[in-house]
Amino acid sequence: MKKPTRVTFLESQEGVESLFTRGLRTGAVAAAWDADVVFLADKEGAPRADKDVRTELLTNRPDTICFLMDAPLHLPRLWEAPSLGGVDKISLWFDDYYRSPKTLAHPEVWSSWQNAHGVRVGIWDAYWRCHWKLHTGCESFPVRLAADPRHFQPDAVSWKPEWKDRAAFVGTIPSLKSLDVMSEAFPRALDKLLEETCEAMRVAPWPIRPYELAAAAQSFLGSKYSMAIDAALQTPEITALWNHVLWRWGKRIARLRGLAAVAQSAPLAIMSGHSTEVYAGEAELRAALPGADLVYADTKGMPSNSWKSLFRTGKFQVQITDPQSVEGGLPFRVFECAASAMPLLSDHRAELAEIFPEDHGVTLANSESGLAESAALLMRTPDRELRAQGREMHKRFLAEHTWEARWRQIAEASAPRAEISSLATVSWAPGHREPSWVPQVA
Repeated sequence: MKKPTRVTFLESQEGVESLFTRGLRTGAVAAAWDADVVFLADKEGAPRADKDVRTELLTNRPDTICFLMDAPLHLPRLWEAPSLGGVDKISLWFDDYYRSPKTLAHPEVWSSWQNAHGVRVGIWDAYWRCHWKLHTGCESFPVRLAADPRHFQPDAVSWKPEWKDRAAFVGTIPSLKSLDVMSEAFPRALDKLLEETCEAMRVAPWPIRPYELAAAAQSFLGSKYSMAIDAALQTPEITALWNHVLWRWGKRIARLRGLAAVAQSAPLAIMSGHSTEVYAGEAELRAALPGADLVYADTKGMPSNSWKSLFRTGKFQVQITDPQSVEGGLPFRVFECAASAMPLLSDHRAELAEIFPEDHGVTLANSESGLAESAALLMRTPDRELRAQGREMHKRFLAEHTWEARWRQIAEASAPRAEISSLATVSWAPGHREPSWVPQVA
Protein backbone atom coordinates (compact mmCIF):
# COMPACT_ATOMS: atom_id res chain seq x y z
CA MET A 1 0.00 0.00 0.00
CA LYS A 2 1.36 3.43 -0.99
CA LYS A 3 2.40 5.61 1.91
CA PRO A 4 0.26 8.79 2.19
CA THR A 5 1.89 12.05 1.19
CA ARG A 6 2.72 14.16 4.23
CA VAL A 7 2.35 17.93 4.65
CA THR A 8 3.53 19.99 7.60
CA PHE A 9 1.89 23.36 8.19
CA LEU A 10 3.86 26.08 9.93
CA GLU A 11 1.63 28.01 12.35
CA SER A 12 2.62 31.19 14.17
CA GLN A 13 1.88 30.21 17.78
CA GLU A 14 1.17 27.01 19.68
CA GLY A 15 -2.49 26.66 20.56
CA VAL A 16 -3.64 28.99 17.77
CA GLU A 17 -4.83 27.88 14.37
CA SER A 18 -5.95 30.43 11.79
CA LEU A 19 -9.04 29.84 9.66
CA PHE A 20 -6.74 29.66 6.66
CA THR A 21 -4.54 26.91 8.10
CA ARG A 22 -7.55 25.01 9.39
CA GLY A 23 -9.14 25.04 5.96
CA LEU A 24 -5.96 23.98 4.19
CA ARG A 25 -5.28 21.23 6.73
CA THR A 26 -8.80 19.78 6.47
CA GLY A 27 -8.50 19.93 2.69
CA ALA A 28 -5.23 18.03 2.75
CA VAL A 29 -6.69 15.37 5.05
CA ALA A 30 -9.76 15.04 2.80
CA ALA A 31 -7.36 14.54 -0.13
CA ALA A 32 -5.81 11.58 1.77
CA TRP A 33 -2.65 13.40 2.89
CA ASP A 34 -1.15 13.03 6.34
CA ALA A 35 -1.05 16.48 7.96
CA ASP A 36 0.63 17.87 11.05
CA VAL A 37 1.50 21.31 12.43
CA VAL A 38 4.83 22.76 13.60
CA PHE A 39 4.62 25.93 15.67
CA LEU A 40 6.96 28.89 15.28
CA ALA A 41 6.35 30.17 18.83
CA ASP A 42 5.31 28.62 22.13
CA LYS A 43 1.99 29.17 23.95
CA GLU A 44 3.27 32.42 25.47
CA GLY A 45 4.33 33.73 22.07
CA ALA A 46 8.08 33.34 22.57
CA PRO A 47 9.65 32.56 19.17
CA ARG A 48 11.50 29.30 18.68
CA ALA A 49 15.03 29.19 17.28
CA ASP A 50 15.44 28.26 13.63
CA LYS A 51 17.46 25.14 14.52
CA ASP A 52 14.61 23.89 16.75
CA VAL A 53 12.01 24.41 14.04
CA ARG A 54 14.32 22.86 11.45
CA THR A 55 14.98 19.83 13.67
CA GLU A 56 11.25 19.21 14.10
CA LEU A 57 10.71 19.49 10.36
CA LEU A 58 13.49 17.00 9.69
CA THR A 59 11.99 14.63 12.26
CA ASN A 60 8.54 14.85 10.63
CA ARG A 61 10.01 14.18 7.16
CA PRO A 62 7.27 16.00 5.22
CA ASP A 63 6.90 15.91 1.46
CA THR A 64 5.47 19.45 1.55
CA ILE A 65 5.81 22.36 3.96
CA CYS A 66 3.10 25.01 3.79
CA PHE A 67 2.75 28.32 5.61
CA LEU A 68 0.74 31.53 5.46
CA MET A 69 2.34 34.61 3.99
CA ASP A 70 5.64 35.42 5.74
CA ALA A 71 5.07 33.59 9.03
CA PRO A 72 8.65 32.13 9.21
CA LEU A 73 10.48 35.07 7.59
CA HIS A 74 12.17 35.89 10.91
CA LEU A 75 14.05 32.60 10.38
CA PRO A 76 15.84 33.42 7.10
CA ARG A 77 18.14 30.35 7.33
CA LEU A 78 15.31 27.90 8.00
CA TRP A 79 15.74 26.01 4.73
CA GLU A 80 19.53 25.58 4.94
CA ALA A 81 19.42 21.84 5.59
CA PRO A 82 20.25 19.60 2.61
CA SER A 83 17.46 17.22 3.58
CA LEU A 84 14.90 20.00 3.03
CA GLY A 85 16.18 20.71 -0.46
CA GLY A 86 13.75 18.32 -2.16
CA VAL A 87 10.76 19.23 -0.01
CA ASP A 88 8.03 21.27 -1.71
CA LYS A 89 7.79 24.56 0.20
CA ILE A 90 4.71 26.74 -0.30
CA SER A 91 3.83 30.22 0.97
CA LEU A 92 0.21 31.28 0.46
CA TRP A 93 -0.89 34.92 0.52
CA PHE A 94 -4.56 35.79 0.96
CA ASP A 95 -3.72 39.42 1.69
CA ASP A 96 -1.43 42.17 0.39
CA TYR A 97 2.17 42.41 1.55
CA TYR A 98 2.06 46.22 1.97
CA ARG A 99 0.91 45.70 5.58
CA SER A 100 3.70 43.27 6.47
CA PRO A 101 6.82 45.00 7.84
CA LYS A 102 8.89 41.82 7.52
CA THR A 103 8.27 41.45 3.81
CA LEU A 104 8.58 45.19 3.14
CA ALA A 105 11.97 45.14 4.84
CA HIS A 106 13.39 41.93 3.38
CA PRO A 107 12.62 41.31 -0.29
CA GLU A 108 16.11 39.81 -0.56
CA VAL A 109 15.12 36.96 1.78
CA TRP A 110 12.19 36.12 -0.47
CA SER A 111 14.43 36.24 -3.54
CA SER A 112 16.81 33.79 -1.86
CA TRP A 113 14.02 31.53 -0.65
CA GLN A 114 12.41 31.34 -4.08
CA ASN A 115 15.55 31.17 -6.21
CA ALA A 116 17.91 29.17 -4.00
CA HIS A 117 15.53 27.07 -1.91
CA GLY A 118 12.59 26.52 -4.26
CA VAL A 119 9.88 28.15 -2.13
CA ARG A 120 6.73 28.52 -4.23
CA VAL A 121 4.56 31.58 -3.54
CA GLY A 122 0.82 31.62 -4.21
CA ILE A 123 -1.02 34.96 -4.19
CA TRP A 124 -4.78 35.35 -4.44
CA ASP A 125 -4.92 38.46 -6.66
CA ALA A 126 -3.29 39.11 -10.05
CA TYR A 127 -2.64 42.73 -9.10
CA TRP A 128 -0.56 41.68 -6.10
CA ARG A 129 1.19 38.91 -8.04
CA CYS A 130 2.53 41.61 -10.35
CA HIS A 131 3.58 43.79 -7.42
CA TRP A 132 5.29 40.76 -5.87
CA LYS A 133 7.44 40.48 -9.00
CA LEU A 134 8.36 44.16 -8.66
CA HIS A 135 9.22 43.77 -4.98
CA THR A 136 11.12 40.47 -5.00
CA GLY A 137 11.99 39.86 -8.64
CA CYS A 138 10.21 36.48 -8.45
CA GLU A 139 7.05 35.00 -9.95
CA SER A 140 4.07 33.64 -8.02
CA PHE A 141 1.11 31.43 -8.87
CA PRO A 142 -2.65 32.04 -8.51
CA VAL A 143 -4.49 30.65 -5.49
CA ARG A 144 -7.98 31.11 -4.03
CA LEU A 145 -9.76 30.62 -0.75
CA ALA A 146 -12.43 27.93 -0.34
CA ALA A 147 -14.99 26.63 2.17
CA ASP A 148 -15.74 23.39 3.99
CA PRO A 149 -18.98 21.67 2.88
CA ARG A 150 -19.29 20.12 6.34
CA HIS A 151 -19.60 23.56 7.95
CA PHE A 152 -21.78 25.39 5.41
CA GLN A 153 -24.81 23.57 4.05
CA PRO A 154 -27.64 24.42 1.66
CA ASP A 155 -30.25 22.91 3.95
CA ALA A 156 -29.19 24.84 7.07
CA VAL A 157 -31.96 26.74 8.85
CA SER A 158 -31.90 30.53 8.58
CA TRP A 159 -30.58 32.23 11.72
CA LYS A 160 -33.33 34.88 11.47
CA PRO A 161 -36.27 33.57 9.41
CA GLU A 162 -38.08 36.88 9.92
CA TRP A 163 -35.36 38.59 7.86
CA LYS A 164 -36.19 36.50 4.77
CA ASP A 165 -37.08 39.55 2.65
CA ARG A 166 -33.92 41.50 3.37
CA ALA A 167 -30.52 41.87 1.71
CA ALA A 168 -28.16 40.29 4.25
CA PHE A 169 -24.60 41.42 4.92
CA VAL A 170 -22.35 39.26 7.11
CA GLY A 171 -19.24 41.22 7.97
CA THR A 172 -17.74 44.13 9.88
CA ILE A 173 -17.16 47.82 9.24
CA PRO A 174 -14.25 49.42 11.11
CA SER A 175 -15.42 51.82 13.80
CA LEU A 176 -14.47 55.48 13.63
CA LYS A 177 -13.08 55.35 17.15
CA SER A 178 -10.71 52.50 16.30
CA LEU A 179 -9.46 54.35 13.23
CA ASP A 180 -8.81 57.49 15.26
CA VAL A 181 -6.88 55.51 17.87
CA MET A 182 -4.71 53.85 15.23
CA SER A 183 -3.70 57.17 13.68
CA GLU A 184 -3.45 59.36 16.79
CA ALA A 185 0.37 59.18 16.85
CA PHE A 186 0.73 60.28 13.22
CA PRO A 187 2.39 63.67 12.62
CA ARG A 188 0.44 66.47 10.98
CA ALA A 189 1.76 65.67 7.51
CA LEU A 190 0.37 62.12 7.62
CA ASP A 191 -2.92 63.37 9.06
CA LYS A 192 -3.21 65.76 6.13
CA LEU A 193 -2.42 62.99 3.65
CA LEU A 194 -4.98 60.71 5.32
CA GLU A 195 -7.66 63.38 5.06
CA GLU A 196 -6.95 63.91 1.36
CA THR A 197 -6.89 60.16 0.69
CA CYS A 198 -10.21 59.53 2.47
CA GLU A 199 -11.85 62.30 0.44
CA ALA A 200 -10.55 60.66 -2.73
CA MET A 201 -11.82 57.23 -1.61
CA ARG A 202 -15.31 58.62 -1.05
CA VAL A 203 -15.66 59.49 -4.75
CA ALA A 204 -13.24 57.09 -6.48
CA PRO A 205 -14.63 54.49 -8.89
CA TRP A 206 -14.44 50.86 -7.85
CA PRO A 207 -12.27 49.05 -7.09
CA ILE A 208 -11.05 51.60 -4.52
CA ARG A 209 -7.26 51.44 -4.22
CA PRO A 210 -6.19 53.27 -1.05
CA TYR A 211 -2.42 52.93 -1.52
CA GLU A 212 -2.48 54.37 -5.02
CA LEU A 213 -4.88 57.15 -4.04
CA ALA A 214 -2.58 58.07 -1.14
CA ALA A 215 0.45 58.14 -3.41
CA ALA A 216 -1.36 60.38 -5.89
CA ALA A 217 -2.57 62.66 -3.10
CA GLN A 218 0.98 63.01 -1.77
CA SER A 219 2.23 64.07 -5.17
CA PHE A 220 -0.15 67.04 -5.09
CA LEU A 221 0.57 68.19 -1.52
CA GLY A 222 3.76 70.03 -2.36
CA SER A 223 7.40 69.42 -1.52
CA LYS A 224 7.18 70.52 2.13
CA TYR A 225 4.43 68.04 3.00
CA SER A 226 5.94 65.34 0.80
CA MET A 227 9.33 65.57 2.50
CA ALA A 228 7.68 65.43 5.93
CA ILE A 229 5.69 62.35 4.88
CA ASP A 230 8.82 60.61 3.59
CA ALA A 231 10.61 61.44 6.84
CA ALA A 232 7.73 59.96 8.88
CA LEU A 233 7.71 56.73 6.90
CA GLN A 234 11.35 55.78 7.29
CA THR A 235 10.91 52.29 8.73
CA PRO A 236 9.04 49.23 7.43
CA GLU A 237 7.14 49.03 10.73
CA ILE A 238 5.73 52.55 10.43
CA THR A 239 5.07 52.10 6.72
CA ALA A 240 3.14 48.90 7.37
CA LEU A 241 1.09 50.63 10.09
CA TRP A 242 0.35 53.52 7.73
CA ASN A 243 -0.73 51.09 5.02
CA HIS A 244 -2.91 49.25 7.54
CA VAL A 245 -4.68 52.47 8.51
CA LEU A 246 -5.22 53.27 4.80
CA TRP A 247 -6.64 49.79 4.27
CA ARG A 248 -8.98 50.04 7.28
CA TRP A 249 -10.30 53.39 6.09
CA GLY A 250 -10.73 51.95 2.59
CA LYS A 251 -12.67 49.01 4.02
CA ARG A 252 -14.99 51.33 5.95
CA ILE A 253 -15.59 53.71 3.07
CA ALA A 254 -16.09 50.99 0.44
CA ARG A 255 -18.51 48.99 2.57
CA LEU A 256 -20.58 51.99 3.63
CA ARG A 257 -20.79 53.23 0.04
CA GLY A 258 -21.89 49.81 -1.15
CA LEU A 259 -24.42 49.21 1.62
CA ALA A 260 -25.89 52.70 1.13
CA ALA A 261 -26.39 51.87 -2.55
CA VAL A 262 -28.11 48.55 -1.79
CA ALA A 263 -30.28 50.27 0.83
CA GLN A 264 -31.78 52.45 -1.89
CA SER A 265 -33.59 49.38 -3.20
CA ALA A 266 -33.70 46.80 -0.42
CA PRO A 267 -34.07 46.62 3.36
CA LEU A 268 -30.81 45.54 5.01
CA ALA A 269 -29.88 42.96 7.63
CA ILE A 270 -26.35 43.50 8.99
CA MET A 271 -24.69 40.78 11.07
CA SER A 272 -21.29 41.77 12.48
CA GLY A 273 -18.83 39.96 14.72
CA HIS A 274 -15.05 39.66 15.03
CA SER A 275 -12.81 38.36 17.80
CA THR A 276 -10.05 40.98 17.44
CA GLU A 277 -11.20 43.87 15.21
CA VAL A 278 -13.08 46.84 16.68
CA TYR A 279 -16.14 47.24 14.48
CA ALA A 280 -19.06 49.62 14.19
CA GLY A 281 -22.14 48.74 16.24
CA GLU A 282 -25.80 49.39 15.51
CA ALA A 283 -25.88 53.06 16.58
CA GLU A 284 -22.84 53.95 14.47
CA LEU A 285 -24.19 52.09 11.44
CA ARG A 286 -27.57 53.81 11.68
CA ALA A 287 -25.80 57.17 11.81
CA ALA A 288 -23.62 56.25 8.82
CA LEU A 289 -26.60 54.92 6.80
CA PRO A 290 -29.29 57.54 7.45
CA GLY A 291 -32.72 56.59 6.20
CA ALA A 292 -31.82 52.96 5.59
CA ASP A 293 -34.32 50.29 6.61
CA LEU A 294 -31.97 48.04 8.55
CA VAL A 295 -31.88 45.48 11.31
CA TYR A 296 -28.67 44.62 13.11
CA ALA A 297 -27.23 41.78 15.17
CA ASP A 298 -23.86 41.48 16.91
CA THR A 299 -22.64 37.92 16.23
CA LYS A 300 -19.28 38.12 18.01
CA GLY A 301 -20.16 35.40 20.52
CA MET A 302 -21.73 33.04 17.98
CA PRO A 303 -20.06 29.59 17.96
CA SER A 304 -18.49 28.57 14.67
CA ASN A 305 -20.89 25.63 14.25
CA SER A 306 -23.71 28.18 13.91
CA TRP A 307 -22.10 30.23 11.13
CA LYS A 308 -23.86 28.12 8.53
CA SER A 309 -27.16 29.68 9.60
CA LEU A 310 -25.86 33.21 9.01
CA PHE A 311 -25.26 32.44 5.37
CA ARG A 312 -28.79 31.09 4.95
CA THR A 313 -30.30 34.34 6.25
CA GLY A 314 -32.02 36.89 4.01
CA LYS A 315 -33.39 36.85 0.49
CA PHE A 316 -29.84 37.13 -0.85
CA GLN A 317 -26.43 38.00 0.58
CA VAL A 318 -24.39 41.13 -0.13
CA GLN A 319 -20.64 41.51 -0.51
CA ILE A 320 -18.65 44.74 -0.74
CA THR A 321 -15.11 43.56 -1.41
CA ASP A 322 -12.21 44.79 0.71
CA PRO A 323 -9.90 47.29 -1.04
CA GLN A 324 -6.86 44.98 -1.16
CA SER A 325 -8.81 42.81 -3.63
CA VAL A 326 -8.37 44.45 -7.02
CA GLU A 327 -8.74 41.91 -9.84
CA GLY A 328 -9.55 38.85 -7.74
CA GLY A 329 -8.63 38.42 -4.11
CA LEU A 330 -11.97 36.77 -3.42
CA PRO A 331 -12.86 36.58 0.28
CA PHE A 332 -14.25 33.69 2.29
CA ARG A 333 -17.79 35.06 1.85
CA VAL A 334 -17.90 34.07 -1.84
CA PHE A 335 -17.27 30.41 -1.08
CA GLU A 336 -19.34 30.34 2.12
CA CYS A 337 -22.34 31.61 0.17
CA ALA A 338 -21.67 29.07 -2.57
CA ALA A 339 -21.41 26.27 -0.01
CA SER A 340 -24.74 27.46 1.42
CA ALA A 341 -26.41 27.73 -2.02
CA MET A 342 -27.16 31.37 -1.19
CA PRO A 343 -27.32 33.94 -4.03
CA LEU A 344 -24.78 36.74 -3.72
CA LEU A 345 -24.81 40.37 -4.88
CA SER A 346 -21.28 41.76 -5.14
CA ASP A 347 -19.28 44.62 -6.54
CA HIS A 348 -17.56 43.45 -9.70
CA ARG A 349 -14.29 41.55 -9.72
CA ALA A 350 -13.07 39.94 -12.92
CA GLU A 351 -12.12 36.69 -11.22
CA LEU A 352 -15.51 36.37 -9.54
CA ALA A 353 -17.21 36.69 -12.92
CA GLU A 354 -14.89 33.99 -14.24
CA ILE A 355 -15.57 31.34 -11.60
CA PHE A 356 -19.32 31.97 -11.19
CA PRO A 357 -20.75 33.02 -14.58
CA GLU A 358 -24.06 34.80 -15.01
CA ASP A 359 -27.09 32.86 -13.70
CA HIS A 360 -24.86 30.78 -11.41
CA GLY A 361 -25.94 32.57 -8.24
CA VAL A 362 -23.70 35.66 -8.35
CA THR A 363 -24.90 39.09 -9.50
CA LEU A 364 -22.14 41.64 -10.14
CA ALA A 365 -22.31 45.44 -10.28
CA ASN A 366 -19.67 47.86 -11.54
CA SER A 367 -20.88 50.91 -9.61
CA GLU A 368 -23.12 52.09 -6.81
CA SER A 369 -25.97 52.74 -9.21
CA GLY A 370 -25.46 49.23 -10.55
CA LEU A 371 -25.67 47.82 -7.01
CA ALA A 372 -28.95 49.67 -6.42
CA GLU A 373 -30.42 48.45 -9.71
CA SER A 374 -29.29 44.87 -9.12
CA ALA A 375 -30.66 44.88 -5.57
CA ALA A 376 -34.03 46.05 -6.90
CA LEU A 377 -34.03 43.27 -9.49
CA LEU A 378 -33.14 40.62 -6.92
CA MET A 379 -35.89 41.83 -4.58
CA ARG A 380 -38.39 41.35 -7.42
CA THR A 381 -37.06 37.92 -8.36
CA PRO A 382 -39.23 35.05 -7.06
CA ASP A 383 -37.59 33.02 -4.32
CA ARG A 384 -37.80 29.82 -6.38
CA GLU A 385 -35.65 31.41 -9.11
CA LEU A 386 -33.07 32.64 -6.59
CA ARG A 387 -32.91 29.21 -4.97
CA ALA A 388 -32.40 27.62 -8.40
CA GLN A 389 -29.47 29.97 -8.99
CA GLY A 390 -28.13 29.08 -5.56
CA ARG A 391 -28.23 25.38 -6.43
CA GLU A 392 -26.18 26.02 -9.58
CA MET A 393 -23.69 27.95 -7.46
CA HIS A 394 -23.54 25.07 -5.00
CA LYS A 395 -22.87 22.51 -7.75
CA ARG A 396 -19.90 24.49 -8.96
CA PHE A 397 -18.68 24.92 -5.40
CA LEU A 398 -18.70 21.16 -4.75
CA ALA A 399 -16.84 20.51 -7.99
CA GLU A 400 -14.16 23.19 -7.74
CA HIS A 401 -14.09 25.22 -4.52
CA THR A 402 -14.05 22.94 -1.48
CA TRP A 403 -10.90 22.92 0.62
CA GLU A 404 -10.15 19.41 -0.70
CA ALA A 405 -10.33 20.65 -4.29
CA ARG A 406 -8.28 23.70 -3.40
CA TRP A 407 -5.54 21.68 -1.73
CA ARG A 408 -5.26 19.41 -4.77
CA GLN A 409 -4.97 22.50 -7.00
CA ILE A 410 -2.23 23.99 -4.79
CA ALA A 411 -0.27 20.75 -4.59
CA GLU A 412 -0.45 20.22 -8.34
CA ALA A 413 0.23 23.83 -9.36
CA SER A 414 2.92 24.14 -12.00
CA ALA A 415 5.88 26.50 -11.73
CA PRO A 416 4.83 30.17 -11.64
CA ARG A 417 4.91 32.04 -14.92
CA ALA A 418 5.24 35.70 -15.82
CA GLU A 419 1.95 37.55 -15.54
CA ILE A 420 0.68 40.93 -16.67
CA SER A 421 -2.00 42.82 -14.78
CA SER A 422 -3.80 45.71 -16.46
CA LEU A 423 -4.18 47.36 -13.04
CA ALA A 424 -0.74 46.75 -11.56
CA THR A 425 0.82 50.06 -12.52
CA VAL A 426 0.48 53.06 -10.23
CA SER A 427 -0.25 56.27 -12.14
CA TRP A 428 1.68 59.23 -10.78
CA ALA A 429 0.87 62.87 -11.39
CA PRO A 430 2.91 64.35 -14.26
CA GLY A 431 6.11 65.95 -13.05
CA HIS A 432 5.97 64.40 -9.58
CA ARG A 433 8.25 61.68 -8.22
CA GLU A 434 7.11 58.40 -6.76
CA PRO A 435 6.69 58.58 -2.96
CA SER A 436 9.46 56.84 -1.04
CA TRP A 437 7.05 54.70 1.00
CA VAL A 438 5.87 52.76 -2.06
CA PRO A 439 7.93 49.53 -2.30
CA GLN A 440 10.58 49.67 -5.01
CA VAL A 441 11.88 47.09 -7.44
CA ALA A 442 14.31 44.83 -5.55
